[in-house]
Amino acid sequence: MALKTIQNKTVSISDVKRSPTDVFREAKESNAGVYVFNRGEIAGVMLTKEQYNGLNEEVSVLYERIIEMEAAERLLKENVKTLTDLEVRGAIAEEMPVIDENDGWE
Repeated sequence: MALKTIQNKTVSISDVKRSPTDVFREAKESNAGVYVFNRGEIAGVMLTKEQYNGLNEEVSVLYERIIEMEAAERLLKENVKTLTDLEVRGAIAEEMPVIDENDGWE
């Protein structure tokens, strides 16, 4: 079994304690997370705020795509029972909606 090598920058936890700003600068310059080691083990990964937010945005987009694909797959199935608005919402479905012009949505 071949050992995996880490391509990202690495620092010790002592380096982080000494100068966390330097580690963030390394993350920014390399456009990748910096692995933080403590006693030979990976203790964590340091990212810039922008990198962290970018990863979170990417995860959100991917989750949304998964939801869309699951919905599309369900719609492709044959013999799927569908419900009317009345069956789902009951009698309220037949009532005229009340629009509040001052609700802050417009």
